[in-house]
Order: sequence, then C-alpha cells, then structure tokens
Amino acid sequence: MIGSLLRRLRQLSRRIHVRVILFALLVLVALAMAKPMGPLIPERLGEWIGADALDPILATMASSMLAVTIFSLTIMQSALANAASAWTPRSHLILREDTVTHSVLANFLGAYLFALLAIILRAADLFDPRESVVLFGMTIVVVVIIVVSLIRWIVHLEGLGSLPFTARVIEREARAALEAAALTPCHGGHALTDPGTQIPNDAVAIKARQAGYLQQIFEPTVQEAAEEHDLRVYIVVSVGQYVLTDEVMAFVAAHSGAPDPDALTRIGQAMMIDDARSFEQDPVFGLTVLAEIATRALSPGVNDPGTAIDIAHRLTPVLAAARTGVPRKTGVHDRIWSPPLEADRLFDASYDPIARYAGSAVEVHRAVLRALGQVATATQDDGVREAARAMQARCLERARAAIRFEADLEALEQAVQQT
Repeated sequence: MIGSLLRRLRQLSRRIHVRVILFALLVLVALAMAKPMGPLIPERLGEWIGADALDPILATMASSMLAVTIFSLTIMQSALANAASAWTPRSHLILREDTVTHSVLANFLGAYLFALLAIILRAADLFDPRESVVLFGMTIVVVVIIVVSLIRWIVHLEGLGSLPFTARVIEREARAALEAAALTPCHGGHALTDPGTQIPNDAVAIKARQAGYLQQIFEPTVQEAAEEHDLRVYIVVSVGQYVLTDEVMAFVAAHSGAPDPDALTRIGQAMMIDDARSFEQDPVFGLTVLAEIATRALSPGVNDPGTAIDIAHRLTPVLAAARTGVPRKTGVHDRIWSPPLEADRLFDASYDPIARYAGSAVEVHRAVLRALGQVATATQDDGVREAARAMQARCLERARAAIRFEADLEALEQAVQQT
C-alpha cells in the first residue's frame, strides 16, 4: 500500500500545477515567519534598511515576474506544439512532465505571489521596521532564486522541443521502463504463460470499469489485498493494451469459497485505465513513440532519412539492455500472475515499422540491419538475441523486395554478415 502511495505521489509531483501550489505554500510560510523572527532583529538594523529600500524591489518583482511567467508559458506551449507536429503527437506526454520547465515556472510564479502578498501585507501596515528586515532578507533569497531560474531556463530553451532533446527524453523513459521490467518481470510475480490451465475454473473475473488503455498496475495494492483475503490474482491484460468496458482484465481465485467483494474492488481500482498510454510500466510504448519519429521522417512529405537513421541508432542501447522471458524465481508479489514481456513485441514496435517505411532508402535499411546486429551481439538475453536475428532476417527480405540495384543489395548483405 505504501509503495502504491509513493508511486502516485511521485507521478503527481510531475504535474506543473502541483509544483506551483507547493511553491506558493512555501511563500506563505516564509511571510508568516517574518512576524515571530522580527523581535530577534536589532532595532537599529530595521531603521537602517527601512521600508523605502524594500518597496521598490517588491514592486519591480511583482510587475516583471507576471510577464516572465506568461512569456515562459507561451514558450513551453510552442515547444510542445512544435514537437507534436514535427516529431510525433505522443511526445507531449513526456515533454509536459519536464522537471526543469516545471521548476522554473513554479519559481517565477512563486516569486510573483511572494511579491504581491508582501506588498499587500505591507500596505496593511502589518510589518514594523524590524520585521521588514526579515522580509528584506527573504526577498533577497527570492531574487537569487529568480536569477538561477533564469539561467537554467535560458540553457534549457536551447533544446526544448528539438529532435535531439525530444528523442533523448523518450529514449531515457523507454530504457527506464525496460530496466524496471527486467528488474521485476511479470510485475514481480509469476509468469502467466498458459491461462487455460493456470487459471482455476472457479476464478471470478474483474472487468474494466471504462474503455481505455491499461495504463499501469499498482502491484503493492493488489498484493496486499490478496494477502489479506488469501487470494491469487491472474492478470490477463498487458499494460498498454486497450480494453473495452466490461472486458475481463484479471481473474481472482480464493483457496476456499468466493473472493471477498471489497478485495475485488480494491484490485480493480489498482489497475488504472486512462484514455492515453503511459511510459511508466509500458516499455513497448516508449519504443513505439521513438519509431513514430522515424516513420514520420520517412514520409514523402518530410523525406528525412537522417532522422530515421538516428532513431535506429538510439534504439540499439535501449533494446540491448532489455531482459524478457519468465522470472527465474518468484518475486516480491507472489500472489500475482501476469503475462511475461515478449521480445518479439519490442522489435515489432521499434525496427519493424522503420524498415517497412524505409522503402528504397538504402542508407536506412543499412542502419537498421547494422543496429539489429549490434543488439544481437551486445545483449545478454537469449530471447532478445533470437528476436533481433529474426527481425534482421525479415528486414533484409523487405529490403530485397524494395531495392532494385544489385550493388546495393550486395552491400546490405555484406553488412548483415559483418554483424
């Protein structure tokens, strides 16, 4: 239960409005601290700084930070729209969670709120000269935060929404999802390889509450509910799969009697359904989005084989680190059964569409074949190696059907032999 709560909080912290609200609360705390700290300030120091030294700074901060915040939001929206139109519409799902952008915007808006509230409180005559010294010190700290945020924002804008930045972020998310799947295969439980024989006949079905994608599964919640009521949970839908309303997502079996209805409700709620896929527990989705960038670049209207080649290279280290198949031993969630991640799905979502859209572009086929050979050589997983070799053979046949020049075909075949 705690693990599920921590994951929800971590995902919630990626939302920009959450960071803004947290910074605004810190502003209120800082202003509230000025009153009790006032008596600790020497009286002469308060007279030396005075109100005249503080009011112009607060007025400038209030007027400028609002304009900077609006301008930064416009830049962020333009970068997201550019990435969605130029690379892939799914890129906004990951770019909108960019922590640097969130932190900078939260700092700008928080500084505006700080200045505005400070001006209102001073106009209400709530600060004496010594308390104004505390407020002055807090204002200097906020100014330093603004300067640092501006520098971070300027550096960050150099690549925001560009191809290298977008591809790098998606590549990182795809690799993180694959590493998590390798660390805890089958959601940390048993492999459901033969549902017909593994699932008991008296198991109760858990159906989807709405249509959408199975976005993620909160395994600690499922495991806790199963332990409390002595249940076994058989998940028959993979994360990222689209389900219809009332479609069966899992079966629950009890050692004796019927499963508790409250436990069924908790397990069903732990399987989150949404109208969009997520990178969190769906490594195939990350590979699919990367492949979408390459296939869009290979469309006749764009005709950019260089981007497709770059994506083919970026996919290589991601897939080389993949681990598939059934777990060697039962994981931490020993009451959960779920389908194992299949290596063929990874290559069908990544290199297959690139080779399919490459057409007669010899350089793209060469990059794909070489990348598949590198994956087969670098991986330590037998399933990934076999799937890479099978995909390499299929891509070579596709290249033979699309390319008419014998010299180009010979060069491709030699490239395959070298890998």
